[in-house]
Amino acid sequence: MSEVVICDETGEDVDEILKSSFGNNPKLKLHKNEKRLGIYENKRKVLSLASSSWVALFDSDNIFGDDWFAHISSLTLDPNTIYASADFKTVDIRSGSVSRPCTQFSGLTLDASSWNSMFSQRGWNFLLNDGNWLVPKSVLATLPAETKSDTLLAADAIYMLRCFIQGGYSIHYSKGLEYTHLVHDGSSWIQTAAQSDRIFMSTDWRII
Repeated sequence: MSEVVICDETGEDVDEILKSSFGNNPKLKLHKNEKRLGIYENKRKVLSLASSSWVALFDSDNIFGDDWFAHISSLTLDPNTIYASADFKTVDIRSGSVSRPCTQFSGLTLDASSWNSMFSQRGWNFLLNDGNWLVPKSVLATLPAETKSDTLLAADAIYMLRCFIQGGYSIHYSKGLEYTHLVHDGSSWIQTAAQSDRIFMSTDWRII
Protein backbone atom coordinates (compact mmCIF):
# COMPACT_ATOMS: atom_id res chain seq x y z
CA MET A 1 0.00 0.00 0.00
CA SER A 2 1.62 3.25 -1.11
CA GLU A 3 -0.85 5.78 0.34
CA VAL A 4 -4.25 6.32 1.93
CA VAL A 5 -6.34 9.12 0.42
CA ILE A 6 -9.21 10.46 2.52
CA CYS A 7 -11.63 13.09 1.22
CA ASP A 8 -13.70 14.30 4.15
CA GLU A 9 -16.99 16.04 3.38
CA THR A 10 -17.21 18.03 6.63
CA GLY A 11 -13.74 17.84 8.17
CA GLU A 12 -14.51 16.05 11.43
CA ASP A 13 -12.88 12.79 10.36
CA VAL A 14 -9.69 14.54 9.24
CA ASP A 15 -9.55 16.46 12.53
CA GLU A 16 -9.84 13.22 14.52
CA ILE A 17 -7.20 11.49 12.41
CA LEU A 18 -4.78 14.38 12.95
CA LYS A 19 -5.26 14.03 16.71
CA SER A 20 -4.51 10.32 16.60
CA SER A 21 -1.22 8.43 16.58
CA PHE A 22 -1.64 8.04 12.80
CA GLY A 23 -1.93 11.75 12.14
CA ASN A 24 1.64 12.26 10.93
CA ASN A 25 1.91 9.08 8.90
CA PRO A 26 3.51 10.04 5.57
CA LYS A 27 1.23 7.60 3.73
CA LEU A 28 -1.83 9.66 4.64
CA LYS A 29 -3.24 12.20 2.20
CA LEU A 30 -5.95 14.09 4.06
CA HIS A 31 -8.33 16.46 2.26
CA LYS A 32 -11.20 18.51 3.65
CA ASN A 33 -13.69 19.24 0.91
CA GLU A 34 -14.62 22.90 0.59
CA LYS A 35 -18.24 21.85 0.16
CA ARG A 36 -20.17 18.60 0.31
CA LEU A 37 -19.57 16.75 -2.95
CA GLY A 38 -21.87 13.80 -2.35
CA ILE A 39 -20.95 10.18 -2.89
CA TYR A 40 -20.26 10.05 -6.63
CA GLU A 41 -18.30 13.30 -6.90
CA ASN A 42 -16.32 12.49 -3.75
CA LYS A 43 -15.31 9.08 -5.08
CA ARG A 44 -14.32 10.68 -8.36
CA LYS A 45 -12.19 13.19 -6.45
CA VAL A 46 -10.44 10.42 -4.52
CA LEU A 47 -9.58 8.68 -7.80
CA SER A 48 -8.22 11.92 -9.24
CA LEU A 49 -6.00 12.51 -6.20
CA ALA A 50 -4.60 8.98 -6.01
CA SER A 51 -1.09 8.65 -7.39
CA SER A 52 -0.99 4.86 -7.73
CA SER A 53 -1.97 2.97 -10.86
CA TRP A 54 -4.34 0.82 -8.74
CA VAL A 55 -6.80 2.27 -6.23
CA ALA A 56 -8.79 0.46 -3.53
CA LEU A 57 -11.95 2.57 -3.45
CA PHE A 58 -13.80 2.05 -0.16
CA ASP A 59 -16.93 3.45 1.45
CA SER A 60 -16.10 4.80 4.90
CA ASP A 61 -18.54 2.61 6.85
CA ASN A 62 -17.01 -0.75 5.97
CA ILE A 63 -14.27 -2.87 7.54
CA PHE A 64 -11.40 -4.28 5.48
CA GLY A 65 -9.10 -6.57 7.39
CA ASP A 66 -5.64 -7.89 6.60
CA ASP A 67 -7.21 -10.85 4.79
CA TRP A 68 -8.73 -8.54 2.17
CA PHE A 69 -5.35 -7.04 1.35
CA ALA A 70 -3.61 -10.43 1.43
CA HIS A 71 -6.17 -11.82 -1.01
CA ILE A 72 -5.76 -8.89 -3.40
CA SER A 73 -1.97 -9.21 -3.17
CA SER A 74 -2.21 -12.85 -4.23
CA LEU A 75 -3.95 -12.01 -7.52
CA THR A 76 -2.37 -11.37 -10.89
CA LEU A 77 -4.04 -8.10 -11.76
CA ASP A 78 -5.43 -7.35 -15.20
CA PRO A 79 -5.36 -3.60 -16.02
CA ASN A 80 -8.76 -3.91 -17.72
CA THR A 81 -10.49 -5.49 -14.73
CA ILE A 82 -12.19 -4.16 -11.60
CA TYR A 83 -11.90 -6.51 -8.61
CA ALA A 84 -14.93 -6.75 -6.32
CA SER A 85 -16.41 -8.96 -3.61
CA ALA A 86 -19.55 -11.09 -3.69
CA ASP A 87 -18.54 -12.74 -0.40
CA PHE A 88 -18.96 -9.61 1.72
CA LYS A 89 -20.75 -9.87 5.06
CA THR A 90 -23.52 -7.41 5.96
CA VAL A 91 -23.87 -6.60 9.66
CA ASP A 92 -26.81 -4.49 10.78
CA ILE A 93 -25.58 -2.92 14.01
CA ARG A 94 -29.13 -1.82 14.87
CA SER A 95 -30.51 -5.36 15.05
CA GLY A 96 -27.37 -7.48 15.17
CA SER A 97 -28.43 -9.44 12.09
CA VAL A 98 -25.74 -10.84 9.81
CA SER A 99 -26.20 -11.88 6.17
CA ARG A 100 -24.21 -12.70 3.05
CA PRO A 101 -26.64 -11.66 0.28
CA CYS A 102 -24.41 -12.17 -2.76
CA THR A 103 -22.37 -15.34 -2.28
CA GLN A 104 -24.09 -16.96 -5.28
CA PHE A 105 -22.16 -14.55 -7.49
CA SER A 106 -18.73 -15.43 -6.06
CA GLY A 107 -16.26 -16.06 -8.89
CA LEU A 108 -18.41 -14.28 -11.47
CA THR A 109 -16.90 -12.04 -14.14
CA LEU A 110 -19.10 -9.44 -15.82
CA ASP A 111 -18.41 -7.64 -19.09
CA ALA A 112 -20.43 -5.87 -21.77
CA SER A 113 -21.74 -9.17 -23.12
CA SER A 114 -23.10 -10.39 -19.78
CA TRP A 115 -24.06 -7.16 -17.98
CA ASN A 116 -27.70 -7.05 -19.12
CA SER A 117 -28.29 -10.68 -18.15
CA MET A 118 -27.64 -9.80 -14.50
CA PHE A 119 -30.98 -8.04 -14.18
CA SER A 120 -32.84 -11.34 -14.34
CA GLN A 121 -30.77 -12.75 -11.46
CA ARG A 122 -32.09 -12.68 -7.91
CA GLY A 123 -29.90 -10.45 -5.75
CA TRP A 124 -28.50 -8.30 -8.57
CA ASN A 125 -29.54 -5.15 -6.72
CA PHE A 126 -27.31 -5.98 -3.75
CA LEU A 127 -24.34 -6.95 -5.90
CA LEU A 128 -24.34 -4.14 -8.44
CA ASN A 129 -24.81 -1.32 -5.96
CA ASP A 130 -21.92 -2.45 -3.79
CA GLY A 131 -19.22 0.19 -4.25
CA ASN A 132 -16.06 -1.26 -2.72
CA TRP A 133 -13.54 -2.23 -5.36
CA LEU A 134 -9.94 -2.39 -6.45
CA VAL A 135 -9.82 -0.41 -9.69
CA PRO A 136 -7.15 0.67 -12.14
CA LYS A 137 -6.90 4.45 -11.88
CA SER A 138 -7.56 4.62 -15.62
CA VAL A 139 -11.29 4.01 -14.92
CA LEU A 140 -11.50 7.69 -13.99
CA ALA A 141 -11.75 8.50 -17.69
CA THR A 142 -15.06 6.58 -17.88
CA LEU A 143 -16.74 8.63 -15.11
CA PRO A 144 -18.38 11.79 -16.47
CA ALA A 145 -17.29 14.94 -14.64
CA GLU A 146 -20.64 16.56 -15.43
CA THR A 147 -22.62 13.91 -13.51
CA LYS A 148 -23.70 15.27 -10.14
CA SER A 149 -24.05 13.29 -6.95
CA ASP A 150 -27.57 14.53 -6.30
CA THR A 151 -28.80 12.81 -9.46
CA LEU A 152 -27.59 9.45 -8.11
CA LEU A 153 -27.55 9.76 -4.32
CA ALA A 154 -26.81 6.26 -2.94
CA ALA A 155 -27.29 4.60 -6.35
CA ASP A 156 -23.77 5.72 -7.20
CA ALA A 157 -22.12 2.31 -7.38
CA ILE A 158 -24.34 0.78 -10.06
CA TYR A 159 -23.93 3.93 -12.13
CA MET A 160 -20.15 3.73 -11.83
CA LEU A 161 -20.08 0.01 -12.66
CA ARG A 162 -22.12 0.62 -15.80
CA CYS A 163 -19.66 3.37 -16.78
CA PHE A 164 -16.76 0.95 -16.28
CA ILE A 165 -18.46 -1.73 -18.39
CA GLN A 166 -19.29 0.77 -21.13
CA GLY A 167 -15.66 1.88 -21.05
CA GLY A 168 -14.48 -1.65 -21.89
CA TYR A 169 -13.60 -2.92 -18.41
CA SER A 170 -14.66 -6.22 -16.81
CA ILE A 171 -15.70 -6.73 -13.19
CA HIS A 172 -14.42 -9.84 -11.42
CA TYR A 173 -15.94 -10.98 -8.13
CA SER A 174 -12.91 -12.78 -6.76
CA LYS A 175 -13.84 -15.95 -4.88
CA GLY A 176 -13.00 -15.67 -1.20
CA LEU A 177 -12.54 -11.90 -1.16
CA GLU A 178 -14.42 -10.72 1.92
CA TYR A 179 -15.05 -7.57 3.94
CA THR A 180 -17.70 -6.40 6.42
CA HIS A 181 -20.41 -3.98 5.34
CA LEU A 182 -21.96 -2.12 8.29
CA VAL A 183 -25.59 -0.98 8.23
CA HIS A 184 -26.41 1.87 10.60
CA ASP A 185 -28.72 4.86 10.88
CA GLY A 186 -26.02 7.24 9.67
CA SER A 187 -25.42 5.48 6.34
CA SER A 188 -26.06 7.42 3.15
CA TRP A 189 -28.46 4.81 1.84
CA ILE A 190 -30.64 4.86 4.97
CA GLN A 191 -30.59 8.65 5.23
CA THR A 192 -31.70 9.01 1.59
CA ALA A 193 -33.59 5.73 1.35
CA ALA A 194 -36.78 6.95 -0.35
CA GLN A 195 -35.02 9.13 -2.92
CA SER A 196 -32.19 6.67 -3.58
CA ASP A 197 -34.59 3.76 -3.98
CA ARG A 198 -36.67 5.78 -6.44
CA ILE A 199 -33.57 6.56 -8.55
CA PHE A 200 -32.34 2.99 -8.31
CA MET A 201 -35.61 1.33 -9.29
CA SER A 202 -36.74 3.83 -11.94
CA THR A 203 -33.51 3.82 -13.94
CA ASP A 204 -32.89 1.37 -16.76
CA TRP A 205 -29.35 0.26 -15.91
CA ARG A 206 -28.97 -1.95 -18.95
CA ILE A 207 -26.52 -1.22 -21.72
CA ILE A 208 -28.53 -0.58 -24.87
